[in-house]
Amino acid sequence: MGLHLKREKEKVFLLSFFYRLSKTLFFLNKKKKMNLFLTLEWIFDRLAHEESFKYFSYDEHPLRIYTINFIQRHLEPSYTVLDLGSGYGDMSNKIAKSCKKVVGVDYVYGDIEIAKSKHSRKNLEFVYGDAFDYLNETEELFDVIILSHIIEHIDNPNDFLKKCIPHTKEIFIEVPDYDKTYLNHYRSILNNKLNYADTDHVWEFDREELTKLITEVGLEIVESEFRFGVMKFWCHTPV
Repeated sequence: MGLHLKREKEKVFLLSFFYRLSKTLFFLNKKKKMNLFLTLEWIFDRLAHEESFKYFSYDEHPLRIYTINFIQRHLEPSYTVLDLGSGYGDMSNKIAKSCKKVVGVDYVYGDIEIAKSKHSRKNLEFVYGDAFDYLNETEELFDVIILSHIIEHIDNPNDFLKKCIPHTKEIFIEVPDYDKTYLNHYRSILNNKLNYADTDHVWEFDREELTKLITEVGLEIVESEFRFGVMKFWCHTPV
């Protein structure tokens, strides 16, 4: 939901303070001044984002709500789902309410143990292991594979998606949206060092690039959504 605001805005002390402070930075050239503001914006954006997960519970967080709603629109009660990189199992647990079976896989042993202690359902299983190893070893055909914030961590996402395709009929992909703000593109032009969403990312996909990657591996995009700083795609695998 957007906002309809009064033309007269309430005074914000910090805004006035920093705006006036910026006027004193006459000793910086235009590029350095721009890079300074981009760096500060990245830092405070990151701090606010991290704090949001402490402030909102999983069920209340706007980002999580829209992701779960997006996924549940495509699930059927008869579906079996593989959630790769399931972490603490919160998403797996939510999905399990809407389908026949969910298997959550993660290579962090502690996360799997937490997931097992937090969530207990007859149709929910958590497995410790590497996603590649699990795909190589399983013979099960899943209706859906969930890839929520996975492929941006993988050196060769093209090959990874191709490995997923034989094991499923549908794939959900969610990654950070590089196009969420024009400031990211300013950072790129100015070679700002803070031009990533997380330190362990090896990819920061823009919308055109990710759409091309998905279609090039043979997936058909059924629905896409761009909001809350992430891209979501629901895809059918080749028949």
